[in-house]
Amino acid sequence: MIAEHDFLKAFLITSGLAFLMYFSAPKIVSMLGREDLLNALRVTLSALGAFFGFIVSTSIIEPKRIVEGE
Repeated sequence: MIAEHDFLKAFLITSGLAFLMYFSAPKIVSMLGREDLLNALRVTLSALGAFFGFIVSTSIIEPKRIVEGE
């Protein structure tokens, strides 16, 4: 079972980083001068943002289970 506040926290972190990377793509494309890469860069950066969000949320949210060896 997942605690609601932990799920909400992970969802907001992951979504926030994905949207941040998605909306930063036009700025990066304009700096590179390659407007033909905009759609591909948006998809790639949003996937990277979701991946980084996953990494950040797993480091912030502690697991609730305790495993004991016999």
